[in-house]
Amino acid sequence: MNFRPLLTSLALLLGAQVVSAQPAERYTEPADPHQAAPSEWINVGAGLNASWASRDLHYARHKVPMTRLVQDTTVYAWRGERLGAEAILFTKTATNKLRISLTDWTLNGTKAVDAAYGTATFMNYVITDEKRNCGANDMSTATSLVADIIDNSHERSLEAMSARPVWCTFNVPRNLTAGTYDVKLTVTDATTGNIVSTLSIHIVVNSHTMPAAENRTFHVDFWQQPYAVSRWYGTGRWTQAHFDALRPYLERLAQSGQSVVSAILFYEPWGNQSYDKFDPMIKSTRKADGTWKYDYTVFDHYVSLCDSVGINRQINCYSMVPWDMTFKYYDEQEGKEVSLKTSTGTAEYALLWTPFLQAFARHLKEKGWYDKTCIAMDERSLTDMTNAYNVLQKAVPGMKMALAGNYHKELVDKIYDYCIAYGQSFTEADLQLRRAKGFVSTCYTSCAESEPNIFTNNNPSDAAFLPLYALSKGLDGYLHWSWMNWDDHPLTDSRYRLFPPGDTYCVYPGNRSSVRYERFIEGVQTAEKYVVLTKAYKAANMTDKLHALTKALSACQDGAASAHRVALVERLVNEAPAPHAAEGRILKPTIKK
Repeated sequence: MNFRPLLTSLALLLGAQVVSAQPAERYTEPADPHQAAPSEWINVGAGLNASWASRDLHYARHKVPMTRLVQDTTVYAWRGERLGAEAILFTKTATNKLRISLTDWTLNGTKAVDAAYGTATFMNYVITDEKRNCGANDMSTATSLVADIIDNSHERSLEAMSARPVWCTFNVPRNLTAGTYDVKLTVTDATTGNIVSTLSIHIVVNSHTMPAAENRTFHVDFWQQPYAVSRWYGTGRWTQAHFDALRPYLERLAQSGQSVVSAILFYEPWGNQSYDKFDPMIKSTRKADGTWKYDYTVFDHYVSLCDSVGINRQINCYSMVPWDMTFKYYDEQEGKEVSLKTSTGTAEYALLWTPFLQAFARHLKEKGWYDKTCIAMDERSLTDMTNAYNVLQKAVPGMKMALAGNYHKELVDKIYDYCIAYGQSFTEADLQLRRAKGFVSTCYTSCAESEPNIFTNNNPSDAAFLPLYALSKGLDGYLHWSWMNWDDHPLTDSRYRLFPPGDTYCVYPGNRSSVRYERFIEGVQTAEKYVVLTKAYKAANMTDKLHALTKALSACQDGAASAHRVALVERLVNEAPAPHAAEGRILKPTIKK
């Protein structure tokens, strides 16, 4: 029996999001290059210490993370949102295997929400370094461990003089009554069954409801790398096993409000930057009589798979201008695959693309996908973009084009989906023109931006800041070039041969999320809240609240990310009180006798 429709219907009714299970392969964490110093742990007493912690700080594995324990905390949420909280366990002496879990949510002492709406899992450490720019990584900078991986494990032991973060996710039901809900994070000795620590969290849910992911206004575009998944799981490319392996990742991606399908028209648009080469999703064949035929089987299947999980607003197809300007196709007369190396201003370029585009447009119209499809390019010159645009418009007048690249005034009224580099700006006149035409205007970060960014060596708050920056600049959303572009050791080492650590992916094999990605989702939700509240405040003439909120967001326009700026906007959109001085239990030094 297929239980997916039943589970999905139940999730929609209750406000949860279903993500398919994925094999949770176990692996060995890398060794910490910075071992514990016993003198730093001398004031930590025996037994397990547990505390709520900041999700915007990196806690070292073998250092005492804090001197003040916070065992009771409060968070603020909207109905229907996905909320993260971080705790940390640390100990001077080794522990038995520990099991972590969340209780049911209670309202005024009575069960109100099932525990299944929350999850608590251990976080794992991965190697990072200090590389913060483009170009080859010679692996010469100092390395450290960062707890970025949100693992699938609920049980583990702690070694002596070590810390271990815990990530808690709360999926607030959409139909929940406003109120304060009490939940406990319990830590149990898996051997004895005894509870060894308990932390309390109070979730204050207000009466606002977060728009569902498919209804959000913020445009999210993480480029997918389906070929890394086929390699990792040992499936043939575009076999049923490959599609089955992809589904849970795409379901997770949809949770962020992902708007765009990344499709590949010809072999490898990006040269040598990816670990796995991008095969085309459309097979192009030049027949013996000089005409062309095209096989859309893979393209159709992949677009349909994305559509089935809710990624269905736009299809960006790469690329009319690949980085090395080489196009591979099958030549029937020669009986083999051949390569055409050309440039955008040549007659042979137009002869290749004109029949392709015309046939592709007919196919898209038959499938009902034409209006949401763009022919997309990445970081190409104004000359190449202009030439490609002219070929496209001559072949299929009115067909949309997308570009992630530098700002060019000449392209503002032509490119439907125009994503400019971080720090660049459209003029207000540009934005007014583009809004009037129904165009999409976004920004992106790459290896060129050391911060803010979503590398493993960035502060996690950077990921939450990026949507706020885009919104403050009058933009519709944010793009990042890679979501799951793994090499052969993504679970242990986030460094890559060409880019800063973590730049190539923010979800890990085994469908493990990351702190960076969860904070990005929260940033998108904060942006959505801002849009909802500013409309409401204007309609109700609540000028004081409107001024405070718009002032907090406008501070993000300079692009200088800070956890404080993020926290301020988060507090205002949640209509939460101002923070007060930290409270908690101070660790007492061990008394030696």
